[in-house]
Amino acid sequence: MQTLDSVLPPVGRALVGTLFVTAGLVKATNFVATAGEMTASGLPFASLLLASAIATEVIGGAALMFGLRPRLAALALAVFLIPVTVLFHPFWIGDPASSEANLWHFLKNVAVLGAMLLIVARPATASAPRRAGARATTPAKPAHSSPRF
Repeated sequence: MQTLDSVLPPVGRALVGTLFVTAGLVKATNFVATAGEMTASGLPFASLLLASAIATEVIGGAALMFGLRPRLAALALAVFLIPVTVLFHPFWIGDPASSEANLWHFLKNVAVLGAMLLIVARPATASAPRRAGARATTPAKPAHSSPRF
């Protein structure tokens, strides 16, 4: 019988990965409009930056969803989130209506950044299919025991 410790991390990664894949696909389907908004906000090389954002979100999100190098994917997405959050959700400037909307987007991104850091810090679980020839390893037991939830 599997414990929550082995079931919940892959489910959580899949849920968070879905957010990134969806965001990337929406940007891809609205590429011209999104690049125009980025250019209007003063970003140089908007099309190049947008293409790399789409690739980061779709590839990183899919890697999380399928458990393929999830810690590396989460680290890449965490690094991606930092400038994106500051540049595109500056709640500290603008009119009150846009400031409130940006505050919620900013906080959402900070929360997702927290999830990425948790994934980076957590040892990988056996959720991904094992590659042919890979050795099975037994994880070391911690020196102290903590309650299982």
